Amino acid sequence: MTAAPHPHEVLLQQIRQEFAEILAQSTQGIYIYQDDPHWICNERLASILGYASAGELLKLASGSPILDAIVASESHQQVVQAYLGAVERKVASSIPVAWKKKDGGTVNSQTTFVPFSFKGNLLSIHFVTPM
Repeated sequence: MTAAPHPHEVLLQQIRQEFAEILAQSTQGIYIYQDDPHWICNERLASILGYASAGELLKLASGSPILDAIVASESHQQVVQAYLGAVERKVASSIPVAWKKKDGGTVNSQTTFVPFSFKGNLLSIHFVTPM
């Protein structure tokens, strides 16, 4: 008997389908965060961070909080505050963020946090533009 997928995984799959064109065609890295460990990203974000694919990034990051997996420690607080602003106050913001790369380095970006609702669930979509 196969276990049913977690409801957040089902929701993120639906979002991936609904936003497929944006995720595939954007020149920015994009990730959509529900909660740990439920988030998705596009191929461009994986590339920015030095991964061969979004699948590789998500697989290697699974089991870790997103902050620990891909956000450089010096950016943790700013990312948390921007995320909370998006989901609690429904305010978009754009902040500088340092990201962890696969090779152990970092990449600086301007990252925009945008609140959105999908099927009654409030989430945040993040657009990552390398500097």
